[in-house]
Amino acid sequence: MKSKAKRKPKLTPKQKEFANEYIKTGEATEAYKKAYSTKNMSEQVIWNEASKTIRKPLVKDYIDKRMKKLEDAKIPKQKEILTFLGGVMRGTEKETVMTDDGLVKVPPAMKQRISAAKELLKRYPLNDPLMRAQLRKLNAEATLAESRTNESEDKTGKLMAFMDKQTDESLQKIIDSIEGSEDHDDKR
Repeated sequence: MKSKAKRKPKLTPKQKEFANEYIKTGEATEAYKKAYSTKNMSEQVIWNEASKTIRKPLVKDYIDKRMKKLEDAKIPKQKEILTFLGGVMRGTEKETVMTDDGLVKVPPAMKQRISAAKELLKRYPLNDPLMRAQLRKLNAEATLAESRTNESEDKTGKLMAFMDKQTDESLQKIIDSIEGSEDHDDKR
């Protein structure tokens, strides 16, 4: 005599359609209307049936599993993060910036690349003397890059102040020469 294996219960096509619509909209009543024929049903009956359907164990499990899968897809995995940081460090990842020519894609600045390298190094053991030396070097390079940026900003500020002063002095000379020529014309 053959023993019959117990078959695992499955969602009906309509239950699956209901569950998929519910996942899209978050609205059980609307999902029920899309999955089932509701032409001769009142809104209250549709709501009651939708409430019953969403609580059925097979439907609930299906929705929960699909929602978890969708949520998991939103969270980057470790390999994806490492690949991104590696791309930033190497300059292969590009960012879009606005220039006089419009939007252009450019590699990250040196400071961002060094920061990505530091983030990558945090994920590797530092008991290796070479790794510690590389980290010290990266820190020194980051400090130097930041110092040069600050120094450049200071020089730019001083240059702008000098140019403003020069412009004021030049304008005053023009005004003086005009006033001087008017005085000279008045004496004639």
